[in-house]
Amino acid sequence: MTQRQDGLLAQLEAGVLDDKVSLSSLLQKCIVLGGQAGSTRMREWARRELNGYVGKDDIPEYRRIPTILIATITNNAGYHPMPQQIRPSDIPKQIREMIEKDVDIEIAVLGGGVGELEALARQGKAEHHIIPSWEGFIQDVMNKHNMAPNSRIAMVYWSVPNASIEGLLVRIRTALAELVAELDVLMPEGQVVPDKLMADQVTQLVISGDRAVIHQRSQQVGGGDSIGSHAVGPVTISGDHGTAIGSQTASGNDSSMVGSQAVHGDHSAVTGRDASAAARLEAEGWWRRLRKRGAVVAFSTIIGAIAAVIGSVVAVLAWTGWTPWR
Repeated sequence: MTQRQDGLLAQLEAGVLDDKVSLSSLLQKCIVLGGQAGSTRMREWARRELNGYVGKDDIPEYRRIPTILIATITNNAGYHPMPQQIRPSDIPKQIREMIEKDVDIEIAVLGGGVGELEALARQGKAEHHIIPSWEGFIQDVMNKHNMAPNSRIAMVYWSVPNASIEGLLVRIRTALAELVAELDVLMPEGQVVPDKLMADQVTQLVISGDRAVIHQRSQQVGGGDSIGSHAVGPVTISGDHGTAIGSQTASGNDSSMVGSQAVHGDHSAVTGRDASAAARLEAEGWWRRLRKRGAVVAFSTIIGAIAAVIGSVVAVLAWTGWTPWR
């Protein structure tokens, strides 16, 4: 990244390696980088990490933390609170089946913004009480079915250890570091801002972990330029003296290729399983080249003359009665 030292990507790379730089600050820079690249996906991911996931937003798997669900039980007057774990089997079957279509009560979905999570981690508490969005529904159902005789359920919450909050922040920071690293590998030397397709695909990688989504966009270069392809995707080079590495097609005089390619043009050089105009010319051999020069007619004339001479000699020998083959 020596030629990108002043860009946002270089600043992000330096920041993710410095524990003193807040994750919130890095994500804000990621929003700006996504804007420069024209990538809505990158901007939206960074924005949701900062502001929190709400409604029907698809929450990444790394924000789902195994935990336990706790109910605070009091007497009917609301005094003497006592925590008690709620297991799936404690909920009436009909209600449990209805809930489990959408949620797992033993998986805490931490959709809060990074700033909120950082503030929780700094509190130094051993555990945190995270209120699920469906807490009121569970509370009403359990009180209606008198699941705590002679008492009432005052609150339902996930008990999340502080270590889990800190671990989540590390995972988000690692996802951002992976985004920077992938862009650093894929971007051509000297390019400061990623293109939209590249930024979208790399963002999808850090969210889903699916490396198969990474493809480099097809490129065309003219005038003897060179391309090295670090990802899946065809590259086409047009122009004399072009050089390509990867699965590409080149056309132009003195082109050189490395990999599975097709090359067209005089004096082309190919390394790998390739097809080139020079190779096809070599396969044609001397016969076609002689035909192009009229040599076939000349050969036919010479062979006909030799046959006529041999026929005359044989006729003279037969007339004199001298037969040396007997």
